[in-house]
Amino acid sequence: MPVLYVFATVWLWSLIPLAVKIAYESFNFAFIGLTRLVVGAAVFGLFHLAAPRLPGAGEALPGPKWLGAKAWVIIAGIGIGGDLLLYTLGLRHTTASAATLIVSTDGVILALLGVLVLHERMSWMKTAAAVAGLAGVVLVSWNGQDLSALVRSEYFLGNVTVLCAGMCWATYGLGQRVLAKTRGSSLLHIFLVGTALAIIAALMQRPTHGPVTWHAVGALAYLGLFGTGLAYVSLTRGMRRLEAATVGVISCTLPLFTMVEARLFLHEQITRYLLGGAAMVIAAVLLIVRHQKVYGQG
Repeated sequence: MPVLYVFATVWLWSLIPLAVKIAYESFNFAFIGLTRLVVGAAVFGLFHLAAPRLPGAGEALPGPKWLGAKAWVIIAGIGIGGDLLLYTLGLRHTTASAATLIVSTDGVILALLGVLVLHERMSWMKTAAAVAGLAGVVLVSWNGQDLSALVRSEYFLGNVTVLCAGMCWATYGLGQRVLAKTRGSSLLHIFLVGTALAIIAALMQRPTHGPVTWHAVGALAYLGLFGTGLAYVSLTRGMRRLEAATVGVISCTLPLFTMVEARLFLHEQITRYLLGGAAMVIAAVLLIVRHQKVYGQG
């Protein structure tokens, strides 16, 4: 079922903030981002062997007619490269919980891009789901705190950086949605473009800033193999048969996974604001999934 592929991706992503924080014990943000892209590209290379052909210019693609498959690969590649680098950098200047909540807005951005660029139908059901999902994320983010705390100087830069990362991911998601409808394999090519971007960033600084620990290496391995490789393979399978708006709203469940994990492993308190936001996000997902048209085979 395509919806389950997207949910699996979201669950794998929910552990990324914790893994990045651990990896930061030894490695800098550019090296962490580069490792994720390189390992992800290696995983996608295995899948690429089964469908090595890059979609050609002759294939009809959704979206602007003047954008061909190769252009979408570059757009998606820059988007994923920017996302992984900026998200990792942002986590250095803000908390893992705040980063997870802020980056969840990428789902709503993706839904809007699906309507504006790909001309996907935005029924009142999808609109209601998107509004409910965004409201749920805002409620969880607020959590009853003083609103001025959201722009405190020690977190503001990190929060803005994470928001920019979410915009980059939405750009990637749009490109991947377009390319997922083709017969060729595009993930490898997309991540190679992103890797080139990360190499430039990595060359500007030393890869480590402290002793290399086994915890940091293990976190780096998770980020590459599971948080990137397996997660994006699963996401692509779901995107083949779902609209961008649906994928975007389902991705709003990311804070819910993080909330449960924080309760189980970090013993964080679950407040009524968290529960209220969770209820709104779940309602949004159920609403949009119920009215989602599933395309083709995948």
